[in-house]
Amino acid sequence: MKSIKSIILALLLIAFVGNYGCDSMDDNFKQYLKEYNYSGKIDSLRVYPGLERVILAWNNPKDQKSKTIKVVYGADSTVLSYDTLVDSISIEGLTAGTGYEFIVYTMDAHNNLSVPTYITAFPISKAFVEALTPPMVVIQTIGPDQFISVMGTSNVLMNFSGNIEYTVSGPDNFSKTDKVYLPQLAGRSQVDIPVTDLIPLPFLPIGDYKIDINVSVWPVQGTLVSVDEVWLSNTQTITVEPVKINLMTIPGSVSDQYNTSGGEGIQMLVDGNPGTKYLCRAQQTWIMWKMDREFIANTYELTSANDADARDPKNWVLEGSNDGSNWTTLDQQSDIKFTSRFQKKIFPLSNVTPYSHYRLRVTANNGDGLFQLAEWTLFYDSNQ
Repeated sequence: MKSIKSIILALLLIAFVGNYGCDSMDDNFKQYLKEYNYSGKIDSLRVYPGLERVILAWNNPKDQKSKTIKVVYGADSTVLSYDTLVDSISIEGLTAGTGYEFIVYTMDAHNNLSVPTYITAFPISKAFVEALTPPMVVIQTIGPDQFISVMGTSNVLMNFSGNIEYTVSGPDNFSKTDKVYLPQLAGRSQVDIPVTDLIPLPFLPIGDYKIDINVSVWPVQGTLVSVDEVWLSNTQTITVEPVKINLMTIPGSVSDQYNTSGGEGIQMLVDGNPGTKYLCRAQQTWIMWKMDREFIANTYELTSANDADARDPKNWVLEGSNDGSNWTTLDQQSDIKFTSRFQKKIFPLSNVTPYSHYRLRVTANNGDGLFQLAEWTLFYDSNQ
């Protein structure tokens, strides 16, 4: 009897377990039917803002069921459909200055939707662009050069993209229009345009100048930089003041006919200190200032030394060259008399040609067997 009861209990247990297993499998099957996706979900959805538009980009799934793309966006649920698996789109006409939510799906051949992917984007509005502060312009001298400096080309709301258009108008009907593309300066907050790009002189003549400038920038929305450039314009009137540049401050070297060195050597002639001097053991000599670049000298100064006026220069020729071999006479003086010690004499030039070499060729002093001079200085003076 025990054996028969055991068999009956075992059969009942098997029937119960089997019944429960079937019910559980049926529940699981129904659950998977509800969550089954007909098409794969996109990955890495990203956004790039533009002017009244955005660019969306993503990675498409690798499944065989995904065939097309559907995008839904905006308060009115605008729908965009694409009949292939595109992986980037540009959506235009986004004029509102607020964020837009974008939903991207893939679809299978029967238009069944994938799991959605969401992203919020803020396009650049015209109002945002109009609120940007346009760059300003100053004319400034940096070292031996003058620049039209465009200030404020980049800040937290915009990045300089490299394009500048400008017109400079000034005295004597001067006018110059140009475009420059400076991709190497993209993102800079200041752009310096050499005046030598406008005129064959290192400095603008004194006077009032009107400057119209257009600068292209990429607006910045939060941490995202716009894919579209916009142009910002400004007009200013600037007064250019006189400029005087000491050519002896430009990188270069000084030499003389006799390679004179020591405490009264040739270096003392360009040290900026009239209390020192250059002393040469000859009545005649030449002195040369050689620069690392070409520059216009249109005036020069000589300063007499501390003693022995018979050693002062009397006759000389000033010459310019760009190779150190072929010289052009710029000035010639005769019978010059320094009436006191440390006296400075100024000699204007009509020179408008830039040279890298300038030579003072002394042909006579005032009778002594030695020659001396405290200072020799070449200048560019925009007042000349």
